[in-house]
Amino acid sequence: MNTDVILRLLENAGFRILGTDGAVLYLEDPSCILRSFSTFIEYAWIVIVCITGVLLFGWAISLIRGAKNDIFINLRNLTIMFGTLAAVIPIVNMIWGDDLFARGCRTITVSINEINKVLDARNLKLADFDENSLLYENIYIYDSAAPHTLSYADAPIMTPDVPPDINVGLIGGHGMLQNSTSYIPTDVPLQAHANGNDVVYTNSDGTQYRRVGGTRAWRNTNPGNIRYSEFSRRMGAIGQAGGFAVFPDEETGMNAISALLRSNSYNNLTIAGAISRYAPPSENDTAAYHRRIQELTGLSINRLMRDLSDGELARVVSAIRTIEGWAPGQIVAY
Repeated sequence: MNTDVILRLLENAGFRILGTDGAVLYLEDPSCILRSFSTFIEYAWIVIVCITGVLLFGWAISLIRGAKNDIFINLRNLTIMFGTLAAVIPIVNMIWGDDLFARGCRTITVSINEINKVLDARNLKLADFDENSLLYENIYIYDSAAPHTLSYADAPIMTPDVPPDINVGLIGGHGMLQNSTSYIPTDVPLQAHANGNDVVYTNSDGTQYRRVGGTRAWRNTNPGNIRYSEFSRRMGAIGQAGGFAVFPDEETGMNAISALLRSNSYNNLTIAGAISRYAPPSENDTAAYHRRIQELTGLSINRLMRDLSDGELARVVSAIRTIEGWAPGQIVAY
């Protein structure tokens, strides 16, 4: 069964998908309560701050009315209270030996081949369904309103914001969302240039096509939004649009991200340091970028880039593609 169908089934079942490298799926531990606990702490802080604000307001009113309050003792008590609360997370992280709250829930790896074996066995059972049996709903978990010829591959997409004429590409692969009625390029483009917000690609035979709509990353087939430079030209860039490199296809763009993260400028940094260089705070919400990298990869941002395996690096590259915004538009003949 195709990986996109498996991902769809797992999402429909409520699993949080972190990514895939083609051989295994990376899922968030469904039994993890850390995410809800982290959310609880955030709300608790809001409540505590509100209560403290009310107390400070009442304190100020009492001082105005001439009450005898020791300002330094009150400030000391507040400092101790907030200091203790603020120290909880670092202390827990020190005991845990990692950034527990930022690390999030444990990552589970599931073999795609094993999933296919389970689903194939289930499809064999569904094939035995007798529509004339009155007891089938007691035997099989099945939708009695659906035709009995349905298989897992016919499972509906869970998210309602994906139009029905869109094909879902693989997470972390080189598939893409693309309108099924759009022009499909059959040649590797040699040149590209901007035409307004569109990007025009020129093939070796002189034919051209445009990428219209979608995000800049998709129009430029540049999943990492890498700037046009000597590096991007060495990595196969065929032009520029909006100041960013244009690559001939998504695979070349993904390889460029991998090569950049394996370069000397990044290899000795932690994941956090690499992302801070890749998406500097002057241009991005780098802290949010860090959180998303951890959520999507399941890796600690304190890991050194040089210590990442090829599979782990592929997860980081796939996460960058997601964060940078890969939203397809339409490919049309020019």
